[in-house]
Amino acid sequence: MNKYIIGVIVLAVVLIGYSVIISKQHGASLAITNETSNAKVVVLEESYDFGDIDIFAGKVDTTYTLKNEGTEAVTITKAGTSCMCTEGIIAGFTFGMHGSEVKSVVIPAGGEEKVKAMYDPLAHGPMGTGPVTRTLQLETNSSVTPQIELRFSANVVKNEA
Repeated sequence: MNKYIIGVIVLAVVLIGYSVIISKQHGASLAITNETSNAKVVVLEESYDFGDIDIFAGKVDTTYTLKNEGTEAVTITKAGTSCMCTEGIIAGFTFGMHGSEVKSVVIPAGGEEKVKAMYDPLAHGPMGTGPVTRTLQLETNSSVTPQIELRFSANVVKNEA
C-alpha cells in the first residue's frame, strides 16, 4: 500500500512539473508573437506564372523574397497554402494546407527572407489539367502588413509523346 501511495505522489509531482514547464514555454512563445511591430514587409516579386507545365514532369518551384522595410523586426507567426498540391518553405520550415512547422521566423529590420513555393501538378490525378492559381498565406505580427499572400499560376497540360 505504501509503494502505491509513493508511486501516485511521484507521478503527481512529475505531471505538475511537466505542466509548469509547458505553460512557461507556451507563455514565452505567446509573449513573442503578441508583440506588435510597426514595420512593413513587402514582396519583391510579383505573382509568378509557370506557364504550361506537363502534368507528368514533376514538381515545379519558384522563390519569393520578403523584405522588411521597417526599423523593427517582423515575425512570421503562421503559414499555410491554398491547396494540398502546394507546399512552402521559409527558413527551413515546411508548411502546407493542413500543417505547418512554422512557429516564428524573424525578419530583422531592413532584412530579407526567402520563401520557396512548390507545386505538384499531378496531385489532383492524371485528369487534373487546365489553369490553376494557388496561394501561400503568411501571418505576421506587423500592424502594417499582418497578412501576406504569395500567388502563382500555371496551365497544367498533358504532353502526348
